[in-house]
Amino acid sequence: MKALSTALRILQEFATAQAPLSVVELASRLALNKSQISKVLKTYRDSGLLEQDPDTRKYSVGLNAFALGNNYVNANPLSRDALPIMRKLVDETGHSAVLSLLHGSDIIHLLAVEGRLFIDGRWRVGRWMPYHTTSAGKVLVAFSPAETLESLLKTRGLPRLTPHTITDPRQFRAVIKKIRKTGISVTHRETYPGSAAIAVPLFGADNQAIAALGLICPDHLLTRDEEMRLIGPLQRAARELSVRMGADVYPFGN
Repeated sequence: MKALSTALRILQEFATAQAPLSVVELASRLALNKSQISKVLKTYRDSGLLEQDPDTRKYSVGLNAFALGNNYVNANPLSRDALPIMRKLVDETGHSAVLSLLHGSDIIHLLAVEGRLFIDGRWRVGRWMPYHTTSAGKVLVAFSPAETLESLLKTRGLPRLTPHTITDPRQFRAVIKKIRKTGISVTHRETYPGSAAIAVPLFGADNQAIAALGLICPDHLLTRDEEMRLIGPLQRAARELSVRMGADVYPFGN
């Protein structure tokens, strides 16, 4: 079991990697022996879970890993029911819709539908983002158990990604408190320049928050008037999807 645990630790590094990884890089990150890592990587390569560049000798996610992850999306009732609702939301607003989950201290974008006002950036499906810089992350922290926020502040803090990232715990707590009251989270340029987002929670059985539904917008277009225009369609979409997921009521909007 120890060998399996080590192999899984190595594979998990590729879930958040922004670039191919070498044996040396993995050994440094995980404090493991290079020969041990090489053997595990070769097994993953032979199985198709990882691929190795013949020139750099570095490893990246393989086709079989993609197929495995895609099966999760296809089998997930939330993503299946969300897709037509998200398409309708995109048609109505023009902005790109994204469905996000909180896993540990990070947000992962599970599903996205690009709108005509698409802005390229780091929000693509499968990308992990820090909990504190995204509208989806703030929504899901706000509607998590009360101790979640303090635990995240203690273990991960509020590292700065851009000049607009909130890094003061007192200010961040105030933002979360407001989101709990309004059910709406808006961010401007906190993750990367030029991007803004607005998100609302999705609820499931027992009215527990299970995901966030958001719209990604060019920052210069997400004015206060535009925010007000988007809230209604976003909440209606979230209500429809929440009811499908077993929620008794959706507590925000009309």
